[in-house]
Amino acid sequence: MATQHLSELIHTTVAALNDGGVTSIVPVDGPALIDRWLGQLDDSPANQQVVTSLHELKSQLESNEPDPVTVKAILLDLSEQLSVRASSVDADFREPLRNLADAILTLATSL
Repeated sequence: MATQHLSELIHTTVAALNDGGVTSIVPVDGPALIDRWLGQLDDSPANQQVVTSLHELKSQLESNEPDPVTVKAILLDLSEQLSVRASSVDADFREPLRNLADAILTLATSL
């Protein structure tokens, strides 16, 4: 995983979530952004839960009628997973991952 690309992706995602949340990234840009994440994350056990949540979220966003309750639950899980993950990553990524987890939590609670 390229450190530069991951840093940019974290920043892009946080900015997208903070700039308008659901109205700015869902449903058109959401799956594309998720695909970028899936391309960056490896299949390590540490990333497995996050990858699974991203696949579930993408499936919901691509369905004809996403279930808001399911989307909210996935986002809450994803936020928690990223918060936990932030405590075990390199120092350079701790704060950005916490910011991403917070932005996802804010989006989830607004649904």
